[in-house]
Amino acid sequence: MVRSCLLPNTKGPDSQQLCVSVLKLWRVICCGNDENQKMLMTCPVTRQATIDLVTSEHFAVRKECLALLCMYSQMPHSRRLAIDSLNVHMLVRNLMVCISQPNQQQENTAVNILENFAAEDKFCFQLRNVLTDSVIVPFTTMLRNMTNHHILPSLILAIGCLARDGVIRHKLAHDPECWKAFLVAIRQCSAYEYKEILYSMLGLIISLSTMTSPVIQEHAVSLCDCCLGLLRDSDGGVITRVTGVLSTVLPQSSEAVLHVIQGDVVRSMCRLLKKSGPTATKYAIKTLTVCTAASHLAREELVKSDKKLSILRHLLDSSCDEMVSGNAALCLAHCLELEGIASNLLGTDIVLRLLRNAAGDAKKTAVQQNAAIALGKLCRSEPRHLNKLRELHGLEILHSCMKLIT
Repeated sequence: MVRSCLLPNTKGPDSQQLCVSVLKLWRVICCGNDENQKMLMTCPVTRQATIDLVTSEHFAVRKECLALLCMYSQMPHSRRLAIDSLNVHMLVRNLMVCISQPNQQQENTAVNILENFAAEDKFCFQLRNVLTDSVIVPFTTMLRNMTNHHILPSLILAIGCLARDGVIRHKLAHDPECWKAFLVAIRQCSAYEYKEILYSMLGLIISLSTMTSPVIQEHAVSLCDCCLGLLRDSDGGVITRVTGVLSTVLPQSSEAVLHVIQGDVVRSMCRLLKKSGPTATKYAIKTLTVCTAASHLAREELVKSDKKLSILRHLLDSSCDEMVSGNAALCLAHCLELEGIASNLLGTDIVLRLLRNAAGDAKKTAVQQNAAIALGKLCRSEPRHLNKLRELHGLEILHSCMKLIT
């Protein structure tokens, strides 16, 4: 009777209750007991039932089955035991069914199980070849339809954990349906003010768009257009992540760069840099650098917003992140190609700040190289800056740095 009650599709209230009782008993005797955990997973019937009962039509059975799996997922040893014993493809597919169906009431537990198992490399490895069927199709369907929208932030975080695996991240970044669903979901989140979903989804998009993908390139204009609208959001966290998306997507599409420049992104980034924290600053200066590299208009807009380029000069400070100071120097170099800008900077601390970066011991030589390029352009465009350079005994440094430019 114990054997039969653990089979899927149990019939009758007594059989259901017995099944629930046995699942509870298993969970109790397996909790903290490696031998019992192993014994449970060695039995083919119980292995199959543990997967099948995740989607049982009976609430109590489903609840106890998920509780048992959750117990297995919480510790590394039991996680690995379950991964070695269970059909991971079927397990994940059933978990996603449980998550996506309305009024199931155990979505949080199912998402926690998925996220806990995602911490194991072997789990991700086994999902690589079945990702579309088991994860992408149900996930994108939920995004497009906003099914169980209350659970979507947690599910998106779990998908992000799976995406730590390089192959899974590559598949997600190259999946057309995934990016179509993102666009639909962003618009729905904006319309219905699902801020928590939007925040989590933008984080996943940032992670995925660090990979170069023709699919991302195809949707870059539409994605960046959504971002332009969200830059006016009242939530600072959303604005930061929107800027992060721009910083990773724009380098993949020259068309998207021109689109956001026409959408006044330069002034938006300048405003953000005046009052943002370190993460938003990193994203905003990268976005500005991409835009000024591609467009004369972007350089003009930046100078119009900040005639003395005080924002960029401030970001050259040694206390800034090296990526920030390196991009600030490169952005300065772009702006110095405009006529008269070098002359406008006479009397500022531009030479000192650039020299510090060019002569510094930055771990990334790109910081020194970008500073040297900017310093070289500054002095060529306006020779009077050489006087300040001499005062600072920087000619020798500049001479050695010029080797980086040629």
